[in-house]
Amino acid sequence: MTFNNRWVYNKQNVKGMVIIMKKLISNYLFTVIYQLLLIITPFITTPYISRIFKPEGVGIEAYVSSIVQLFVVFISLSFALYGSRQIASKQSQKEISIEFWTIFAFKIISSLIVLLVYFVYIRTVTEYLDLFLINLLTLAANIIDTSWYFFGREEIKNISIRNIIVKITGIILIFTVINDYNDLDLYVLINAGTLFIGQLIMWIPLLKDVSWVKITINDILRHTKPIMILFLPQIMIQVYSLANKIVLGNVSGEVEVGYFNQAYKIITIALGVISSFGTVMLPRMSSEFSLGNKEEMKKYINFALQLILMITLPMTLGMMAISPNFVTWFLGKDFSPVIQLLFIMSPVIFFVGLANVFGIQILIGTNQQNKYSVSVTIGAILSLIINLILIKPFGSAATAVALLVAEASGALIQMYLTRKYFDMKNFLGLFIKYFVLSIALYLVVVLIGKCLPISSILLTLLQIFAGIFVYLLGLIVIKDPVTVKITLFIKNKLNRGEKLTRKKTRF
Repeated sequence: MTFNNRWVYNKQNVKGMVIIMKKLISNYLFTVIYQLLLIITPFITTPYISRIFKPEGVGIEAYVSSIVQLFVVFISLSFALYGSRQIASKQSQKEISIEFWTIFAFKIISSLIVLLVYFVYIRTVTEYLDLFLINLLTLAANIIDTSWYFFGREEIKNISIRNIIVKITGIILIFTVINDYNDLDLYVLINAGTLFIGQLIMWIPLLKDVSWVKITINDILRHTKPIMILFLPQIMIQVYSLANKIVLGNVSGEVEVGYFNQAYKIITIALGVISSFGTVMLPRMSSEFSLGNKEEMKKYINFALQLILMITLPMTLGMMAISPNFVTWFLGKDFSPVIQLLFIMSPVIFFVGLANVFGIQILIGTNQQNKYSVSVTIGAILSLIINLILIKPFGSAATAVALLVAEASGALIQMYLTRKYFDMKNFLGLFIKYFVLSIALYLVVVLIGKCLPISSILLTLLQIFAGIFVYLLGLIVIKDPVTVKITLFIKNKLNRGEKLTRKKTRF
């Protein structure tokens, strides 16, 4: 290859990389918007629903929903991760079509078994049978869910827009149709029905994309082992999470469980933004791995690590900084122990971010799910041991520490297992840079919390905006590469918008 040809090739490579990066950022933003809508929805609907259905109605719905969700877990298995990875690893349309129909056929077969168990269960139910029957729509929606296909194809924008429309439609129907306690069945039907219709709609573009192909039973069964290996960590997480709460409740009582649950719910809000990144990046990593593009993989991993560190470190320290004031007005003074729990649990945000890169994007993306399962299992065992040792003297704080140890050990084991895929020196340099800026954010937010005598809600909002401003200012001052790229991207978009407006005005 001549020098000129190499230059053209490199230029095309860089151009292709830039286009893919823009697509990844766009996919991530759409996914985050949907996650934020999921976070905001309870704030909008909960006060209304609580007043309409009273504690009894809310409790009934929550009880039925918790049982239904258990069946949903077994219907979903690990299709979100496995399906998107497999679709991303295929190149030709025929290969993609075969992979889709064999995975979907496996899902249908496994779901029929779950449905059979569900019917056997509801035959024994004497209470709330109507709600369990309505929730057959919820199970059906999860059976026909093909989001994993679109994630694998990196067509996340359409999925996100659909999810947003479905969610907003559901909210509008709740406020317009639900009027009194007797509408509980209708409320469950709205939630299940909108979910089902949303999943059904996505079959229209899907059937235009995939072709009908002949598949065999052996084609279907070859997915059994990898799906079950990926499902094992999910079961382990459910088991140790449930076991820790049971131990906490038996030793320290229901009040301590309540403290832990509320703290975990707050942390989960932040985790939704982080998990979106793994959903977006996994198909890209799987695609590059299937093509044998190791150098391209390293570039994407470095980009992912930089973005994760840039997001999770300020979120971790920011959560610690706002927790004293936030917990007081959001949960009430009775939940003051949650402040301490949030201090302990906030680093979970950072470690889940790392696990997102090292575990999901690298280990699962490169077909090393055995190692991923081992790391999660070790974390779960350590968590249970720590909980059993510390729970008597420390109560819910022990369970918080156990959660942190589970996430930290899992992430660090995954980091060690994937060390050849990234530059450790570069990682440490990025960590120090973003950690120092996050410390500055923390100090400013804490200072505002102590010095300004204003209402609690307003103070939290001011703390958040001040923290974001200080952090962004720090990124601009040090000329952070990611920030510079995003700034230039926004400027270009605005300039194009201005040019189009001028042309229309002239016309």
